[in-house]
Amino acid sequence: MRIIVDDIQKKEWRAHWPVVVAAMAGLAASHVHFYSMGVMVTSLEKEFGWSRTQITSGLFIIAMIGFPLSPLVGTAVDRFGSRRIALFGMSIYSLAVVSLSFAQQSYVVWWLLWAFVAIGYLLLSPTIWVTAISRLFDASRGVAIAVTLSANGLISFGAPLLTLLLVQNFGWRAAYAILGVLAGAIAFPLLYFFFSSGRDGDAVRRTSAVVPRTYARAGFRFPKDVNVGAFVRLAFAASVMAMVFTAVVVNLVPILTSSGLTVVSAAAVAGIVGAMQVTGRLAGGFLLDRFNARYVGALVVLFPIASSLIFIGFHGSAILCGVGVLLFGLAAGAELDAVSYLASRYFPAGNFGAVFGFVIGLALLGSGLGPIVASFIYDVTGSYRLMLWAVVPLCALSSLAFLTLGPYLRADERASV
Repeated sequence: MRIIVDDIQKKEWRAHWPVVVAAMAGLAASHVHFYSMGVMVTSLEKEFGWSRTQITSGLFIIAMIGFPLSPLVGTAVDRFGSRRIALFGMSIYSLAVVSLSFAQQSYVVWWLLWAFVAIGYLLLSPTIWVTAISRLFDASRGVAIAVTLSANGLISFGAPLLTLLLVQNFGWRAAYAILGVLAGAIAFPLLYFFFSSGRDGDAVRRTSAVVPRTYARAGFRFPKDVNVGAFVRLAFAASVMAMVFTAVVVNLVPILTSSGLTVVSAAAVAGIVGAMQVTGRLAGGFLLDRFNARYVGALVVLFPIASSLIFIGFHGSAILCGVGVLLFGLAAGAELDAVSYLASRYFPAGNFGAVFGFVIGLALLGSGLGPIVASFIYDVTGSYRLMLWAVVPLCALSSLAFLTLGPYLRADERASV
């Protein structure tokens, strides 16, 4: 039986590997704004005299816009196909990143520019890539999703260094312009020539038919089509863990210094996160294709509990803090794999984009709230200990949500709606 499955997996990869490569390029390009932010902060402080909270509020704007609009993007994917949305989104996103180079002293202008980035980013959200991959891969779906999503971790290595070189040689305005152009110039051709999903042709035909009748069939009918219990559990786990991950990652260096490490040691240890995120993503994909994804998800979201207890209880130990960061990075990589994979097994194919868009929207909301909640706790208490203690019950509840999902939706049930 294993030999038959392995043969099917090989056939899937031989047929569709260019789609995975193109999706990786699109996903990586769509995170240029995020991984360049840390380098840009100092230059923007000097230019405009803004606080770091004001500068990084652009990321919160993305979360606030993404929360209500993600389901609409998912519905558009169901109706028009992943390919058309991705091509349009990459065009918008590239222009939006370039537009950041025109920022002025007005803080309102800064917000408006980031709202533009938010629109482009939403049109390149994980919903687009996961929907396409889920329709092309079945036996090796876990690995295919993991490889695609690993692009987020891979760009975390190169984007900050490239941004630093551009800022040092050309200034921050030119850096934003060059990054935007590069994102589009590299990703758009790959998406144009190689990116598609099994239903893009059907989507094109649906849009040329009579809209009221066909859209009613492919539209989003939440109460009838969706296992509400599975949706609530997945949405809860995705949003809570997104909040946990961003709260800790954004504040990881000060958390480690408060645990007794020097700034240099803390920065070095924090650098493990990116590598472990990629490792966790790929390892998670491998496990998802071989074991019940509920148990994989339930296990990996418990890792941050160990990390938090290490940060709280072992003062000054760089080795133990490194272990904590390692576990945290593995969880951050594998958790999104599990959510994406499980969504493809529980949500109906006809409305997958719309339903998964809701999950991604809630995850975006959680990721926007995480750093703010962590900063508020620090401002009130003077430390991150309360936040780290809060990680324990939040991760435990997320693990329980995965465990209680119930059996997968059968393939004929997913395809029939």
